[in-house]
Amino acid sequence: MYTTVIGIKRMIVGSDAANEWNLIMATAILAMLPPAIVVLLMQKWFVKGLVETEK
Repeated sequence: MYTTVIGIKRMIVGSDAANEWNLIMATAILAMLPPAIVVLLMQKWFVKGLVETEK
């Protein structure tokens, strides 16, 4: 089991002709989706937490 970054790096081999860029880019996009969804869904609470903190 590898982290996503190491897995994507291992998908890239030496020459450009041997790389399957469509699979590499699809993997990268799928890896970015969960954090982006969390930020979009929790944005209201992130801002609320920053604004309502006591100084």
